[in-house]
Amino acid sequence: MSFKLVSPHGLAQFAVQQQQWLGVDLHCVTQNIFAKKSWQSFASDQATVSVILRQGGAGFCEPRKRINAPLARTRYDAGHSLYIPPHAEIWGFGDSTSLVCDLRARFQLPAVEAMLGDQFDRHKWSEPVLLVYDERVRKIAALLWDECHAPAGGSSLCGESLTTALMASFFTASRTVQESSQRGLSRPMLKRILDYMEANLAREMHLDELAAVVDLSCSHFGRGFKASLGVSPHQWLMQRRIALAQELLLRRENIAVAAQMAGFANQSHFTRIFRTITGTTPRRWLDQAD
Repeated sequence: MSFKLVSPHGLAQFAVQQQQWLGVDLHCVTQNIFAKKSWQSFASDQATVSVILRQGGAGFCEPRKRINAPLARTRYDAGHSLYIPPHAEIWGFGDSTSLVCDLRARFQLPAVEAMLGDQFDRHKWSEPVLLVYDERVRKIAALLWDECHAPAGGSSLCGESLTTALMASFFTASRTVQESSQRGLSRPMLKRILDYMEANLAREMHLDELAAVVDLSCSHFGRGFKASLGVSPHQWLMQRRIALAQELLLRRENIAVAAQMAGFANQSHFTRIFRTITGTTPRRWLDQAD
């Protein structure tokens, strides 16, 4: 998974943190800029979604169809997103920006079709989307940025769920999203998937694997699971793993051993998730339980 900036002007240096989930290449791009005017091409043989998470300096950055053709806009802060179809000539332009951080996703059509299933709106594939401020999309991108930078590459299930949510934001009709978010899994489906997750609690699981258990697309499964239980598959899994770890700790298992047996990558990851869910550390929880 290689990454390079195309036809950059005014760039001092850049850094990239990369990850791949469900066939989508994710690039966390940090650019330091020295020129008053800067630009680069977004052209690629893959489709591209970019979410501008941060811009530094007194100016602004924006996508343009032509370098010298500004967009009409009323907001100049970071937080906007864009979608560029394969081979489309769109430019990223900056004026008096010293820093730009964006989450950039690149992917091919089959990856999105597999992810979204019958919720995929093919009409949206070939139409560019420029300069959209959507707080939900910004939050998803910010969480993906954090997950890409997490130790040991983050959680696959969490990253895959967030990637699916990002793609659904661009390629699913809003009415379909609203309807599917209100429709949970059937009781037989819910029993089947919970039995499967319980049986595989301590090993790494993937979103497409779980979706296949109930014969749904990743998007449909993720929304249906949350509508049924009020939490995402990743959140449910973390809660169950912490509950298992607590049982092991009460049996006097060593903290590191309990973390490993409950399916956590390492003790540091276990402690972080334990604190998030319980509000305290494993050691303090165990002291209070005695």
